[in-house]
Amino acid sequence: MESTIKYALSRFLNPEQLMFAVQVLALFILLVVATIYLYLFYRKQAFIYTSRISKNLEKWISTIVMEESLDNVVLPKRFYHMMTNALARQYVIDELIGCKKNFSGLAGENIKELYLELGLKAESVKKMKHGNGWHIKAKGIQELYTMGQTDMLPAIYKLTNSSNEFVRMEAQTAIIHLSGFPGLRFLDVISYPLTEWQQLKLLEQLKLTPIKEDLTGKIPHWLASKNDTVVIFALKLADEYQLYHLKSQVIACLVHPIASVRSQGLKTLVRIADESAPSILLGYLNKEDYMNQAYILDALQYLATDREKPFLLQLLDYPNEKIKLKAAIVIAKCCTDGLEMIKQRALTQPVPFGEIFLHVTEVVKT
Repeated sequence: MESTIKYALSRFLNPEQLMFAVQVLALFILLVVATIYLYLFYRKQAFIYTSRISKNLEKWISTIVMEESLDNVVLPKRFYHMMTNALARQYVIDELIGCKKNFSGLAGENIKELYLELGLKAESVKKMKHGNGWHIKAKGIQELYTMGQTDMLPAIYKLTNSSNEFVRMEAQTAIIHLSGFPGLRFLDVISYPLTEWQQLKLLEQLKLTPIKEDLTGKIPHWLASKNDTVVIFALKLADEYQLYHLKSQVIACLVHPIASVRSQGLKTLVRIADESAPSILLGYLNKEDYMNQAYILDALQYLATDREKPFLLQLLDYPNEKIKLKAAIVIAKCCTDGLEMIKQRALTQPVPFGEIFLHVTEVVKT
């Protein structure tokens, strides 16, 4: 057996082939090491260059943004010479972006004017349109909207339905930043989902914008969208801005085929609730899964009245023990003599209402 293995090795791994394999491996290792060295060398040179120019650039930029007008500012030739370097241009853009986020009024306008005068807008447009990689495109979009370049709205709008999630998120944020509520028109055309995070970002962005138009005609259209995440976002808008007049459209979403839409519909209905909301919520309870049933009953702790007592009493016979408990809590909190009714039920049916009564008593006390 041993001789057979030696014969096979000598046949397939003769000295010439082995030497060739070693040479190839050595060349590969050399290339890897050289690549790493060149990369680190480039990064080191870029860091040294940026560190060298940062002090001068910071000083010049600080002087410029505090002037009443750029007409009073004469930049040294050295500054313009530095601007021929791509690293310096990006450094200046990053500095101006940081300043623009922290300054408004005259200083903010000076920052914007300097950005345009130095031709840096072209750099941002180039990133947005021709950047290699989503992060480059997204950075270009961010630079443009931070600098208030409203003339770029049409180009940015096209990217609100980009196939790349991060590009379209940045584009959607940009549209809202530059045009406020009218920018939500991208909801009419997007075919990709709005993530939970993006919906939160858009809602926060909208809070910075005063409402200058009636949303009544737009939100009902979005509530009927084929994109279920657009429907969810429209429901959140109705919730956030307390659009009570859209109650019927919100109720229509409670029969939506997508569970997440129905869940948000329930939350929105609770937020814009009137005296009819408790009976509406109970009417949909048996059609929902446990999570939505639990949410309905939790909400009814603050909405239910004696009008809902007959239906709530029926829920004490519900097969799910947790639903029984939640219904008992609503009865005890919202119905006349509710706690006494649960107590009587515990006397006649100790299991499971003995434990339910003890739990409900603790809840009512708190």
